[in-house]
Amino acid sequence: MVAYLDSSVILRHILLGEEPIRHALAFPRMVSSELTEIECRRVLHRYRLAAQLTDEGLTEARERLDAVLQGIDLLELTRPIKQRAMESFPVHVRTLDALHISTALAVAEGSDGLSLFSHDREMNLCARSLGLAVALA
Repeated sequence: MVAYLDSSVILRHILLGEEPIRHALAFPRMVSSELTEIECRRVLHRYRLAAQLTDEGLTEARERLDAVLQGIDLLELTRPIKQRAMESFPVHVRTLDALHISTALAVAEGSDGLSLFSHDREMNLCARSLGLAVALA
């Protein structure tokens, strides 16, 4: 079994202390797209520029992010993943979410099962419509 995490789960854990990530930690393998690190680091910069994080808070958030990312296999956006993201989806999905879902679909093909962890309602709906198990509703 594989847990696919998107940035929303990681950021809520790092910034708000939310614990749904603990359910993903129970999986033998955690994966995500390389986009996740970019998205998370961009949010931390945005929070700092908006004065929602102090210098100390930014340093601590970066350290927590680094610790979380050490346990996650970040997968490259390969040509087949990008091609799938360019195709049609059964429900509305934004571009970055399409890349995440396409990555999750690629992982699911070669695994005993995959659960997607996201707080994004539209992404979860699209993933479910494609037959992926969604861990958070």
